[in-house]
Amino acid sequence: MNSNLSVVMPVHNEAAGIERVVSAFYDEIIRKTGAEFIIAEDGSTDGTKEVLQNISTKLPIRLYLGRRRKGYALAAKDALRQASSTYVLFSDSDGQYIPSDFWSIWSKKDDADVVIGTKVNRAEGVHRLILSRGFHFFARVLFGVKLRDIDSGFRLVKRTVLLSVLDNVEKLEYSFWGEFTIRAHSSNAKIVEVPVRHYARAEGGTRIYGIRKLPFIVSKQFLGLVRLRLELSAMKKR
Repeated sequence: MNSNLSVVMPVHNEAAGIERVVSAFYDEIIRKTGAEFIIAEDGSTDGTKEVLQNISTKLPIRLYLGRRRKGYALAAKDALRQASSTYVLFSDSDGQYIPSDFWSIWSKKDDADVVIGTKVNRAEGVHRLILSRGFHFFARVLFGVKLRDIDSGFRLVKRTVLLSVLDNVEKLEYSFWGEFTIRAHSSNAKIVEVPVRHYARAEGGTRIYGIRKLPFIVSKQFLGLVRLRLELSAMKKR
């Protein structure tokens, strides 16, 4: 095992494509680096658990099965806490990221505390793109974060930085990595971006940002950003 790298992947209801995704990451990254591969299943109801259990009999993965659905943020936090290596690569499990882009991210590990895989061709619906642009606008205005893709689900983080920030990420339910990035930036972590490819989900559209939920999500995100701003401002005054 390569003690320098842990690969972490949370999974929820991805039965149709998860074997393809796990196999691709294993062949491109795990097999070549000897990294530990942590897969955290989050209370799936579509047969994902059984697929992952079958995979675990064939590939050396550390598999954690959830009894109930915790949600993306809590599932991601719990999975990330299992990592034991110097560097932690996180990837969403929906097949939208290409494992070979890991090498571009890995090449910058000595230059930053956080290396974000920035989507250069976001394969997402118009409403989600609008949400993202609005979110990034407020991130710049409220926190001075001038990055292009602060909520990317494909990134490399130094474990020391990860653990120093992780427990405090709780304000933005729909932007776990966005809040993580804002907090890391506020703590003076060095953050760089590397362009990565991004493809549409092979098994359907987004699971979270349905049009009917947009008003609720926008209002909750805005309130979360305001609370985060107040918290970080108060911390700087201490």
